[in-house]
Amino acid sequence: MKYDLSIPLHRKRFAYRCNQMLKKRITCVELSDESNRTINQNRYLHVIIRILAMDTGVTESYAKDVYFKQLANPSIFIVEETDTVTGFKVNYLRSTSTLSKQEMSRAINTFRHWAEEQGYYLPDATPNEETDEMVFANEEQEQMFHQAEMETERMGMYIDG
Repeated sequence: MKYDLSIPLHRKRFAYRCNQMLKKRITCVELSDESNRTINQNRYLHVIIRILAMDTGVTESYAKDVYFKQLANPSIFIVEETDTVTGFKVNYLRSTSTLSKQEMSRAINTFRHWAEEQGYYLPDATPNEETDEMVFANEEQEQMFHQAEMETERMGMYIDG
């Protein structure tokens, strides 16, 4: 069973399952931690979100929640749960901090393609496997990225989630 411990309901289910195993005196359990997205992936994502937000005239928060999560990547970010009190099905947006490196790469690539289909260009960058630094296709893309990154840092706009 896989639990996303950033989700309160999953945390409760995880704790319940652990308590059940302790009560049954289970002697061996394997627990693993999935490797989350890298800092550079997160930096790159926020810069391209900022670029699209500036190009479309919306806030970064709107661009991230609506364009990146709901429209470009609904299968990754829209999660349906049943409310334990009311029994109603509710949707919420998953945080990027819970994504694995592979999920984050897929989400970013899907977002870039989605933006291109809408007529917006987002610079391409791929992490160098050895250094995890971003490698750009050309100098213009690198300059565009660093300008948006400086503006993002200047305004303290990095947001997690």
